[in-house]
Amino acid sequence: MQLTATKPDRQALQEMDAQQAIVSLNSCFLELVAQKPFPRYDAGIKKTATTINCLSIMNNAYTDEDLRRCTLSERREILFQLRSLIRQSERVSVSFDEGRQSFLTVLIDVLEDEGCLTFDIGGSEETNRAFLKAERCVFVGVVEGIRIQFSAPQADKRTINGEQVFAVALPRSLLRLQRREAFRLQLPSTKPYICRIRRGYPEETALPLYDISVGGIGIQVAEPIAYEPMTILENSWIDLRDSGMLAVTLEVRYVMSTESRTGKTLFHMGCRFLKLSPLNETLIQRFMAHIEAERRALLAP
Repeated sequence: MQLTATKPDRQALQEMDAQQAIVSLNSCFLELVAQKPFPRYDAGIKKTATTINCLSIMNNAYTDEDLRRCTLSERREILFQLRSLIRQSERVSVSFDEGRQSFLTVLIDVLEDEGCLTFDIGGSEETNRAFLKAERCVFVGVVEGIRIQFSAPQADKRTINGEQVFAVALPRSLLRLQRREAFRLQLPSTKPYICRIRRGYPEETALPLYDISVGGIGIQVAEPIAYEPMTILENSWIDLRDSGMLAVTLEVRYVMSTESRTGKTLFHMGCRFLKLSPLNETLIQRFMAHIEAERRALLAP
């Protein structure tokens, strides 16, 4: 199997990786908060039906012990992780309104004396106004392949060195997640892999795969998604081209909208596999390993 990307596509591939990874991570965080008691983590998110329905392919991937082990509560450790995100100029997803809205940003500075974190404003004025009204928000980023997640209370807007920025209080705790089974592989968008929902039925729909793991898939499109959380999608097929065709049953775990840096609204649906066979799990693992190897080769100097 060969990827269609060529050397001139490197920059586009890097940008795709940055944006697609963030959206997937954002949904992962909502799943964790909704599922597990986490008293040390100051999530502050109301566990409404909307939040609980934001469960997806990380179901049961983390035990309480895992979460305790992944929680950083020492101020020095938290500041180190935040500054790593800043130093590497990593894009970070900020979600609010119980996960219904989000935008991409870049952390700017840790103002330790003031106890706050500053970050870039979003690309949409409408989203920015809504964000400033939100009581809580959730940040999700990646440092060297490790997920960094934390929440913060209501943000405010400031002007620093002539630039408008958002600011929130420094988090009192932070999640640093690196379990392999939670890993989702973002797939190329230039020639997308396809999931055929309800194949052979009148309502059959072909949707592009956004990401995949041994736990489930993500789908992202420009139009609103008709499926509701908790919907069971039997007789669905995932076309991995040369790697094979998988017959699967999917459960919709969340549907959310997100906003790109250009202000474009995208719709994301996360699904988990129900009773995935060992054969299909092995096939997915091999497919992911192959795509990762191809991607590393493409990005190599």
